[in-house]
Amino acid sequence: MDDTDLICYCIEVDKGTIVKAITKGATTLSKIKEETSACTGNECKTKNPNHRCCSKEIKQLIALYSKGNTMNKNVAKTQNGVRISFTGEVKKQNIVKMVENCATGQCECMSDKTKVKIADMQVSGMDGNVSLELKGEVSKEEIEAALAKSKVLNP
Repeated sequence: MDDTDLICYCIEVDKGTIVKAITKGATTLSKIKEETSACTGNECKTKNPNHRCCSKEIKQLIALYSKGNTMNKNVAKTQNGVRISFTGEVKKQNIVKMVENCATGQCECMSDKTKVKIADMQVSGMDGNVSLELKGEVSKEEIEAALAKSKVLNP
């Protein structure tokens, strides 16, 4: 794919513009939108020849071009718990290992009080763009504190 090829067809943002934003540190869809005005979802499904939102392509570019950058963690409260989005220098297997350690009681990053609040943990995505869904009555702040203490993420 050439740097002049369009990624966001709605407002005609090309690959080069998106890659430039990523290398300057925009490694989430919201940051890409902020830096480039790429719509990340509005009319792409109708204007894009592939009939899909540009978000998928932007996420792939983030995974490819944020290598060498640090891992970014975005923790967000959801209706059913908390979602953690890992982008940049992240391996899916490391997130799976972290979840396995937590599920078997081998982690020391969160308190027992927090652990019992988590009913389910699901990992999805691919290297460079991994999502971890935690279901239960857990707060965003509890999870952010646990991530800061994780020996898997912070060796």
